[in-house]
Amino acid sequence: MAHRPGFARLATALFALAACGGKPTKVAPPGPGTGAGTGSGSAVVEDTKPPVEPPAPPRANRAPETFAPGWKTVGVGQTISFSVAAIDQDLDDVKVEVMSMPASATFDPITQTVTWTPTKADLPKANFTLAVTELTGPGAGQPPQSVSWDIAVAKKKQPVPTAPWAGDAAETLFTIREPKRVEATAKAYPFDELLAWSAETMRAPLPPEAAAKLPPLDKALLFKQFLKNLAVTHGNPRLDPDAPTFDKATFGDPKDWRLVVVRPRIDKKFHELRLVYQAVKAPEPVFAMFRVRPVEDLPTLPPEAKAENNKVFDELFWKHLLTADGAVNPKWKKDPKAHGAAVAAFVKGVLSYQGTAPWARSAFIALPTEARLGGGTTRNPDGTYASGDGWAWSVQKPMVAADGATQSYVNIGIPGFWTMTVPSADQAAWIPKCAPTFDPDDKGHKPGYEALCRKALGFVDLPDLSGKKPAPGKLDAVTLYRDHKLGPAVALLPLDDGRRDHGEENGMTCSQCHIRDFGVRDYGDPATADPKAGAPKAGNHPIATLNFQIVPSHRWEAYTLEFMADQECKAKAFLAAELGKESKLTCVLADASAPRIARPLPE
Repeated sequence: MAHRPGFARLATALFALAACGGKPTKVAPPGPGTGAGTGSGSAVVEDTKPPVEPPAPPRANRAPETFAPGWKTVGVGQTISFSVAAIDQDLDDVKVEVMSMPASATFDPITQTVTWTPTKADLPKANFTLAVTELTGPGAGQPPQSVSWDIAVAKKKQPVPTAPWAGDAAETLFTIREPKRVEATAKAYPFDELLAWSAETMRAPLPPEAAAKLPPLDKALLFKQFLKNLAVTHGNPRLDPDAPTFDKATFGDPKDWRLVVVRPRIDKKFHELRLVYQAVKAPEPVFAMFRVRPVEDLPTLPPEAKAENNKVFDELFWKHLLTADGAVNPKWKKDPKAHGAAVAAFVKGVLSYQGTAPWARSAFIALPTEARLGGGTTRNPDGTYASGDGWAWSVQKPMVAADGATQSYVNIGIPGFWTMTVPSADQAAWIPKCAPTFDPDDKGHKPGYEALCRKALGFVDLPDLSGKKPAPGKLDAVTLYRDHKLGPAVALLPLDDGRRDHGEENGMTCSQCHIRDFGVRDYGDPATADPKAGAPKAGNHPIATLNFQIVPSHRWEAYTLEFMADQECKAKAFLAAELGKESKLTCVLADASAPRIARPLPE
């Protein structure tokens, strides 16, 4: 892992910058400044002069990283696919080319995917050689980095590489991903029916006369809308049902979008359930994730709605997935079918909840999509690959049109992320605040950019600058918003500042969260959670770079493993606070003597 710049030098300079001029200013101690392209994180408590977002300091270049395929041996006639995408922590443009591969392999540069069916001529092994070139940043102009992989070829088909068991809590509570454990839930909630259910829950809050204007729900139409939006996200007509190049065999049947992970999220302030579906016939990773919860998603919810949502979720989680005394159920590891039935019962409880208040009914929140289908790829004028990794993120929602006569899935603005943090009014927690550039009440704000500030929540949307005025971005990719992600997004709150971990999606954008090279916050440093302890003096600890993991495939990434531990810590705390009883979950991250995860499992 590349060397990180020292904290002391950056902190001293930026603390002085934040505090100079005007009347005396009371500020929290400077936060960490370890991420390349970021400044220090001085959090304002009382300020008569708004903080200035300092320019990013000069940075040393970090080379792009590639990741070897999970396949070490493949059989003759066995078709496999793997990625050649590179990750660059500095967000530099990177071009990856396959310089050599066997004649039996094909390569899609738009999605950075190799598909290979070895023949007898490939025995006993085949070589794949890449050229990785940095096109921007300090590494631009340097010779390409050569990367070479050998994969053995056997006469018979080989087992698919699969990530090993990562611990009972992770596998039975927070990332339930083995086929037998999700089978019952998948059968109960087919992809197209869940699309229709989601649209139906969006109609529930409408007045009866408004709901009556809408046509009956059409599962086939909703599925088509979903695919067309995904095609727009990735600029890939393979996904567009109306395009002559539509890949109907891969994407056209909703039965081939299968549930692969059930993810209860008690680590969020508004607890929710995530159901992750995958286009299982695609050679590339293609995911759509339904976010649902027991209570409706409305801006007008009263404070008691959050309390009811979380209590209902906690009770269902405890009843179906824990033992009566709140422990990880030892039976679940040995009996996947019984565990799967419990998971299905838990999911049903969340998706069918009906309380007494009008807003107390299960509802759909959003449908994030995550795929390596070309959305993060820069194209040449003729449409061919120029650079990028092919990954992109978007969010869909079945919105009712302004005339109230139609409802359709559309891509919406991606919810924002932390750019600054301050103590809460009671000094008990760190909360987000829009950085001055985006804060409409800050006299230093940039005109037009206040449209990106979700002031009630304190965070900032990704900036789509393609129109006359800034607007919330509907697409995220590593190659997009570089100036924002290396500038105002981190100038007052570095990317690896542990205080971000209290925000939605760890307070960072989708792409940043999926390529991070640092772990979760340091539980041993009270400043990462308690403003009265000052501000963190160091960033989150270095960790092996996260390789876009959504679902563990051939290995568990180091960060994903640590994130499971973080979820258990937070679930333990929320269950105690919201149910008034102690579970037997553990919090290994609070144990200074426990070993820290730094590498993927297995090596």
